[in-house]
Amino acid sequence: MDARLDAGDPPGAVTLVRSAWRGLSAESPAGLRELIETIPDEAWRDDPVIAAAFGASYRTARGDRSRSALAYFEAALMSLPCDDPDAVIVRLQSAAALRTLGRLDDADDALDLAAEQAQATSAPGIEWRVTVRAMAALQRGMVQLHRGRYADAAPLLAFADGLGERHLSRAEHVECLGGRALIAIGAGELDAASGFVQQARSIAEGTLLLRSPFAATALIAELMVAVERLDSETAHRIEVEIAAAAEGSDWEPFGWIATARLHALERDFSGALELIRRAGESYRTWHPAGSGAALGELLRAAILIRHGQGDAAWQVLSELPSDARHDLCAGRYVAQLRLVNGDVEGAAAALAECDALGEAHAARTLAEVQLLRAAIEAERGNPAESALWCDRSLHHMQRTGTRSPLIMVPPLMLRELMNQASSRRQAPEIAALVERIRSAVDARLTAAGDEGGMLAPLTSRETIVLDQLRQGKTVATIAQELFVSGNTMKTHLRNIYRKLGVGSRGEAVRKAQALGLYVTPGSPLGHSASPEPDALH
Repeated sequence: MDARLDAGDPPGAVTLVRSAWRGLSAESPAGLRELIETIPDEAWRDDPVIAAAFGASYRTARGDRSRSALAYFEAALMSLPCDDPDAVIVRLQSAAALRTLGRLDDADDALDLAAEQAQATSAPGIEWRVTVRAMAALQRGMVQLHRGRYADAAPLLAFADGLGERHLSRAEHVECLGGRALIAIGAGELDAASGFVQQARSIAEGTLLLRSPFAATALIAELMVAVERLDSETAHRIEVEIAAAAEGSDWEPFGWIATARLHALERDFSGALELIRRAGESYRTWHPAGSGAALGELLRAAILIRHGQGDAAWQVLSELPSDARHDLCAGRYVAQLRLVNGDVEGAAAALAECDALGEAHAARTLAEVQLLRAAIEAERGNPAESALWCDRSLHHMQRTGTRSPLIMVPPLMLRELMNQASSRRQAPEIAALVERIRSAVDARLTAAGDEGGMLAPLTSRETIVLDQLRQGKTVATIAQELFVSGNTMKTHLRNIYRKLGVGSRGEAVRKAQALGLYVTPGSPLGHSASPEPDALH
């Protein structure tokens, strides 16, 4: 630039900007604007490609300035003939800007127009056409990713990635790899996701891209892998990086939800709910709302279950949209809610659609469904079926490194499942995993007992029985009023004593009063404590 300007060749300087603006606008947006402004105004003021370069530099700007990108792109497109190759590139950049603002339908329309223009363009060569296809696949794939259509996004992003080194800018390639990492997480392939993230980090090395929105997808994926593996130290480190990179971008609300899951696992429920609220507020401005909105609501329901607010959780779950492959799988939380409240058959019914999907079920949530199934069959008195479901879940956890299924089952049930698993012949790596889980659960239950807490949540019927005991009624009277047999009442009492960690009626009443247990009037679910164990590594 300096050499050409010193030689009195402003048009030559403009040509340089035209050749490099896609990469510079992502890696040094402010620097690109300063560079352009060193060129005499008359050399570039009416150049539509330079206008597009300004627009691209504002696409990743924070706050309202990001909206400036569209004004520049629209001005450039008004000045370019439809069959001009530059018009196609600008249209693709405009689609990216629309996606950044959450205007997903408009972004798809812009991509359709770009495809039509590319067909009508007298292209400058095969390389240009391949570049356009790579850029279009990336943008279309990212829009599909926001819509939650992972099966549609996967081949698009794989295609773009395959052409990335030669035909995408460095920033675009980093974003593409991050998108592929998110898809891998959805498929339950945590190692593959980590591989894509490492590729993205390698490409971004030596640049400022890891602080830009182009790296947000990769960083969010890295956080999600750490959370799945209950690696809090790594997750907290990445949390800081995401806050800087995703700020003001289309991935900011999704980043808040991923971070909220970390906070929820560490029992910072207030912090998690605030992040979910902010994400929901952001998604309400989108057209249509991104799939992250439903993911946030699902997480909110999970937190309500852990807080013992079953009625509120049920309301949230009942309003969630269904998803064909169960990537969200609200049924697993309905099953958890039913299981925690002693409704074993209701829990099984909640997983009926999961059973119907079979192996077509989304892999990421399948291991949780399998472990819930194991607990249900154990409660039904079907040890063989319980063992099959449990071992399948264990193999998935061992292969992927995920540990999130362990928080779906109440600690006492989980301990019994692991005790049974340890008595079966297992591969050495599975046996080692079972022992680690057993040790962690035992430590959790011991801590709960030492702290005077509950070892497991009471069902709604057990809570009613406990309240009747508090009123001084005899066991026979309670059985008569609840229309149950004496044997059923004995079962209820054994469960109450076991879960409260006490040995008598008087101790149970005193501990219940100390814990503030009560019955929610008119509730079909009653009150229960959190089923979630502490983080299990």
